[in-house]
Amino acid sequence: MDGEPTYRGLIGRIRERAQAYVRKQIELPKQEIGELIAANLRAVIWFAVALALVWLALVSFVVLVIALLAIVLPLALAALAAFLLFAIVAGLVGYIGYKKLVLHGPDRTIRQVKETVRWLKTRVLGRSASS
Repeated sequence: MDGEPTYRGLIGRIRERAQAYVRKQIELPKQEIGELIAANLRAVIWFAVALALVWLALVSFVVLVIALLAIVLPLALAALAAFLLFAIVAGLVGYIGYKKLVLHGPDRTIRQVKETVRWLKTRVLGRSASS
């Protein structure tokens, strides 16, 4: 009788293993999101530098457009026309970018949770995977 485990000991081991499993399941999405952030950090830095340079080019271009429009229009009207032109173009470009945006969740974690639920249904609860 000394070598046989007790119900209390078995339940304790099951509880410990379940807690360890839950901790590991919580770690998976953290790790996956961390990997996504690390992979994209360098790209974000390059985009920030490009954005600063584009900003300088845009300011120069706006001054050029206003100067060219000021040849045929009063200066204030030329500035307003340039503003409207750039606002419309910015709206269109922003809308196109929004439509191309693809957002998704942590796919591996979602698959893992679904597999775990299926496993629990079939092994622990004795149900078929379809119910």
